[in-house]
Amino acid sequence: EILAEGRARHRDRRRPGLQFLRSAQGTDVAAAMADELEKAITSADVVFFDMAGCPFCRMAEEALTAKGIAFQKLPIAGFKPALIEKTGKSSAPSVWIKGTYVGGCNDGTEPWHGVKPMLASGKFEEMLK
Repeated sequence: EILAEGRARHRDRRRPGLQFLRSAQGTDVAAAMADELEKAITSADVVFFDMAGCPFCRMAEEALTAKGIAFQKLPIAGFKPALIEKTGKSSAPSVWIKGTYVGGCNDGTEPWHGVKPMLASGKFEEMLK
């Protein structure tokens, strides 16, 4: 929580308008975005936030498809602020298994994260059970 607050302050310095939004409407806007993200990440067993033209998205998508793993694909753009708040990351892809963040194509916020490494180790399928 402290780390998230530090990130928020850092972002606010780079974008002064965001600080006003946070203070004027802050909790309402942030709460609504968090609610939408929560609905999205729990909409399927595997949720894949995608960005058009992203080569890492294509590699992760191809790896999941090759293993026969179904996923819900959503555009990442509308979720970026909420993803930053929840994970500290805004990169694509952003992959979730049963509501748990598991990183992107090759990595994430934990050493075991990433679609391709998790598929190779069996961790991806294990989390789906």
